[in-house]
Amino acid sequence: MKFPYIKFPSTDPQRKWISRPLIPIKLIGPKGNWEGYALVDSGADRSLFNIAIAEKTGIDFGKDLTEDFSGIEGGTLRANLSKVKLQIIGTEEMVEVIAGFIDSSNVSAILGQDGFFDVFRIKFERDHGLFEIIPVSK
Repeated sequence: MKFPYIKFPSTDPQRKWISRPLIPIKLIGPKGNWEGYALVDSGADRSLFNIAIAEKTGIDFGKDLTEDFSGIEGGTLRANLSKVKLQIIGTEEMVEVIAGFIDSSNVSAILGQDGFFDVFRIKFERDHGLFEIIPVSK
């Protein structure tokens, strides 16, 4: 499936727009589903979601299973890990990935390499304003 980059207004008055590779996903939990857009991030080691999504869907994570994440800001956040089922909206295929859940206003939904990039081939064509996600045959 091909997706267009989604444009957002920039906070820098010299730059009018910022284009990001976002896809519509459904995160499936025992108490309900969450639908929204996730950033496809080749620089992220693991998928991350805001903890509010886990609360809404009833996804349970053990407090024992945690991982520290650091980003461009240099700080470290501890995420609780859980196996989750997700689906790209518009497809039939559901995948399971280990994802981290963090309490941060800077993170909504990020699809990272471990798990997600293992089951999909991602082809970024920013110069054409598109990116493509193709299921990998195993």
